[in-house]
Amino acid sequence: MLVVVLMAAAFQLTLAAQNAIVGRVVGVHDGDTINILTPAKTEMKIRLEGIDAPEIKQPFGQKSKSELSAIVFGKEVENIQLSSDEAQK
Repeated sequence: MLVVVLMAAAFQLTLAAQNAIVGRVVGVHDGDTINILTPAKTEMKIRLEGIDAPEIKQPFGQKSKSELSAIVFGKEVENIQLSSDEAQK
């Protein structure tokens, strides 16, 4: 049983690696959304999974954006798409 679970986990990691997009963070929209520039010079907007940050005009929205920016701006990141937001947010 443990072997099956480990094989399934390895398969999931392989699928995730196939969906990976690498890029440099060139913008921070708010506390849970960044823009990356890929090596092909394509800019992509990425929402961070599992982060519920205030919108920019809400209380603490600017602080949330500033904190995320201090952590990621200018850094190379790897994006693994876990899901697609149908609302295009």
